[in-house]
Amino acid sequence: MKKQSEDHDDLMIQIYLLIEPLFGQTELPLYMERFSNNKNPYFTDAELFTCAIFTEVIGCKNKKQGYRFIRNHYASWFPKLPQYEVYNRRLNKYHEALAYIFLILRNRYGISPDSVGMVDTAPITVCQAHHAFHSRTAQPFVSKGYCPAKKKYYIGAKLQIIAQKQIKGLPIPIDYHLETASKHDLEIAKHTLPYVDIENMDMYGDKAYIDKDFQLDLFENNSINLITPIKKQKYQTELTLFQKAFNTIHSSIRQTIDTLFGWINERTGIENASKVRSVEGLFYHINIKMVAAMIMLLFLL
Repeated sequence: MKKQSEDHDDLMIQIYLLIEPLFGQTELPLYMERFSNNKNPYFTDAELFTCAIFTEVIGCKNKKQGYRFIRNHYASWFPKLPQYEVYNRRLNKYHEALAYIFLILRNRYGISPDSVGMVDTAPITVCQAHHAFHSRTAQPFVSKGYCPAKKKYYIGAKLQIIAQKQIKGLPIPIDYHLETASKHDLEIAKHTLPYVDIENMDMYGDKAYIDKDFQLDLFENNSINLITPIKKQKYQTELTLFQKAFNTIHSSIRQTIDTLFGWINERTGIENASKVRSVEGLFYHINIKMVAAMIMLLFLL
């Protein structure tokens, strides 16, 4: 137990030393600008994000459990730790700052030119479909969706991740986007892929992304070659041997993003948003877990 405690102490310090300089070296403070007398809180924003990210990385199931862990084990480190209601409200309010931290980590450590990418979505469940009539959680953003991979209907959102293939290990997420569950994957991609800060990339997507006009525009305007599997044409009873071989190779490359989704969910529980009660809380849920996953992928694996 002593060794585990020492490991936690070291991890807390490392995360603080990663986060605190960002307030002086980047535009992060702009995402947290205050127009009140409390513009310089005693419990600083760097301490706030350090506690939130640290508790996610060590596996606390939710924000309240993480707060209790800090209060019980690190009260001497953070003597100005506020009440949970204040802690919770500040984190939800500044969820966009966490998304910006993710971009900083991606730009500094995670992205490289002329690489291979993958795009896919995963369900973020706020509640099960049979509770849809009574649910008011995160309205009006959430909606009813269907996940073909898990063959289930759910109420919630849809998380799109764009990841970059690594020679060894899991892919690195380079961008993500949260949308309501009822939107089709292709519709989400049309509003995200043309604006992602990448180029000269072969990107692999599943059958949901097949749209020749969109793929051509994406290649001509953004130098992103969106590669999708081959589907049988009208009146075609069977794919040719070449087409089957292409789909096999395509599937083997794209399979790693499914592994990435599974790993992120296993480590952070990102797909279960049943504790969320507001739209801000939902975006915080996604952003904090993506930042924690990025830190684990870059520094702890």
